[in-house]
Amino acid sequence: MDLRKNVINKLNIEFGKDVKNISKSHELYKKLQEEKTAIEKSLSLASSEVPSKVSAAIKGVEDTNIEINKLTAKFDVLNVAVRSQLMKVEGTASQLQDHIDKIDNLKRILAYLRCVKAIEDISKGLESALAEKDDPKCVELYVSLCNLNKQLRHSKCQHLVIFLSDTVHFWHNLLKQKFATEFDMVLKAIKWPFVNNVLATPPPDALHRFQLLTEFLLQLQLPEDLLPQAVVTSALLTDFAPVCLPISLLIRPLRKRFLFHFYGAKQTNRPDKPEWFFTQTLTWIRDHEKFVSQWVQPVLNRNNLHPVSAKLEMMRGLVQLVVEKLHSELPHLQYDDTLFSHTVDETLGFDRELRDSFGYPASQPSVIGVLTQAQIFVKWIHMEKKYAGEKMDAMLSSDTAWLPLSTPELDELRVTECGESFLTLLLTITERYSSLPQPGHRLQFLELQLELLDDFRVRLLQLLHEEPTDPLNSLLPAILNTISYLASVLQEWGGLTHFLQLQYYKVQFDSAGGHGDAGQKANSTEMEGLQGTVFDDVLGLLLHMKDELINTLCEAVMMDVMARSREYRKDKWFAMPSPKELVNPTVTPSVCLMFQVLAERLHQLQELLSVPLFSTAWQTLAQHLNQFVYEEVILQNNFNEGGAMQLQYDMTRNMFPLFGQFTRKPDVHFPQVKESCVLLNLPKGSAHLLRDTLRSCLVDGGVEGLQEEDVLAEIGVHRLDAEKAITILNLRTDLTHLLA
Repeated sequence: MDLRKNVINKLNIEFGKDVKNISKSHELYKKLQEEKTAIEKSLSLASSEVPSKVSAAIKGVEDTNIEINKLTAKFDVLNVAVRSQLMKVEGTASQLQDHIDKIDNLKRILAYLRCVKAIEDISKGLESALAEKDDPKCVELYVSLCNLNKQLRHSKCQHLVIFLSDTVHFWHNLLKQKFATEFDMVLKAIKWPFVNNVLATPPPDALHRFQLLTEFLLQLQLPEDLLPQAVVTSALLTDFAPVCLPISLLIRPLRKRFLFHFYGAKQTNRPDKPEWFFTQTLTWIRDHEKFVSQWVQPVLNRNNLHPVSAKLEMMRGLVQLVVEKLHSELPHLQYDDTLFSHTVDETLGFDRELRDSFGYPASQPSVIGVLTQAQIFVKWIHMEKKYAGEKMDAMLSSDTAWLPLSTPELDELRVTECGESFLTLLLTITERYSSLPQPGHRLQFLELQLELLDDFRVRLLQLLHEEPTDPLNSLLPAILNTISYLASVLQEWGGLTHFLQLQYYKVQFDSAGGHGDAGQKANSTEMEGLQGTVFDDVLGLLLHMKDELINTLCEAVMMDVMARSREYRKDKWFAMPSPKELVNPTVTPSVCLMFQVLAERLHQLQELLSVPLFSTAWQTLAQHLNQFVYEEVILQNNFNEGGAMQLQYDMTRNMFPLFGQFTRKPDVHFPQVKESCVLLNLPKGSAHLLRDTLRSCLVDGGVEGLQEEDVLAEIGVHRLDAEKAITILNLRTDLTHLLA
């Protein structure tokens, strides 16, 4: 019923309500007759030389022509019936719709016949061009056939699509065989492939023919929709796009040599010598890259294939050979640690050389894909960890492990052999995995590096526990230098793009609960907002260890100093003669041994520690000394005028200068001692007035708006508050009777 309604609607649109419009049936009849006549004129019998498929198609056309004649006769009968019966019955519309449907079928048949006729003409032209050896004409007609396929590949007539596809494949195979044979002959004439990059001088006509055939082969390539389904022996090879036809023919003799030398029972096919086929492949690239760039690339450019690089196409084809070889070798080598490790090393070296020396892009599939297969990758990580542990054992047990690599004058960081070897180990691992395309694989290697760092730290702690009790005469300074150097390098590495990207991926992965996709590419804007680095956790532990070791050294020095300070601390400061009575003031005899030990230890630390570490050590030592002298010498004694002046002389003219070689203002590092000497050596009247003023500040909150800080600042005291200043003033014997 829907069809009936559609027919009625179409008739109403075509003829309208006016019965006189029936004349349009005559016009419709005339139009169909003209199309029929045109078809008869355009059709001709195929020659006996046309391929069987074309002949079959022509036979179909003849049968169709007979059907057209029958339909035309029926049309005449229907047309008369329509003229007489249009206004009588409802069935007229249905009959007219059948009539229109048959006309549409005729149009489709006509279109089909035109396509068949075009295919027939092109095939006949190709046969003629082949007979006349007109290669350009062959290529031109083949391209026309491909263009026709492109236009009709979405046609509803599947028989036509299949017929055209078969025709394209037929001529493609025929022309490809013809041009490939000629191409091989030209390659022999120019002595391809070359040896040691030596290109004999070929005749100009050979090079001209080479380029011409290259152009023909480029145009001869099958359209993408007609490419045969490739037989892939490994998922790895699906990443390799097909190499353009002329390059694949150039690689063919190289492939034969590769298979001959590196497969089977040949002496050159040795599992322990993967470098042989790696080196051979790189040699072929080196020997032929100039030729393909000079003679093939211009042809690509002329054919509007500028994005395609002839050199890259050749490299991709050769890399595919290597991938196939590795894929067949590695599953067997993984059971032999030595062979497996050696092959991995050579594979990484080949990939690095390919990229650094020949510019092979990171976006292209490479041999790394073989190493990142699940089973192979797990084995690789295991081997890296195993060998890294063995190397750490060797470097830590070396007799020269803790010796500096150079003299103190040349190396301010006092880099030890062990420290440099361990960082080299980490750097080597970084170089090995930095080219891995998948962030997840790189993160697994990063975790291995962090694990090695923590293992190294724990081993250093174990060594420290085995050392003698005297830190200055043990491995502690060398280990401290190593830890400091390692921490400084890790801080630098944390800011490198490689590790910033890994930090970004790690944050992504962790935020997804370990199940997210860390494969999104990190951009510079996102990385700028990152907090911390991948080394923060281990850095925190190393820096804490460094601080503890520095304190251990300083405490050891202080123990020596304090052990020789007893006489100085118990000296009679309350009854010393005034230095004014002496011609030349001298240091207190009881402090000489203490200062001598301090000077020796400072020199020893300077020789043992790196420049940054020693800077931290002497400042830490100065703080300890300042606190010690303030609490154990000054606060524990009373001072007459001579004692106060002698203390100031010992400090400012003897102890402070010991640190003066490291800083311009050593007194800044002894604030309590320096300010105590100022208070102890104030004139008696000024000292008495200062004490009363400070007491008033504490009781009344200030004198005429002055605060205690202002009062003390006037005499150069900034670190001691009012209570401590009063305590120091009360140590003066000349103010003792005025304490009330």
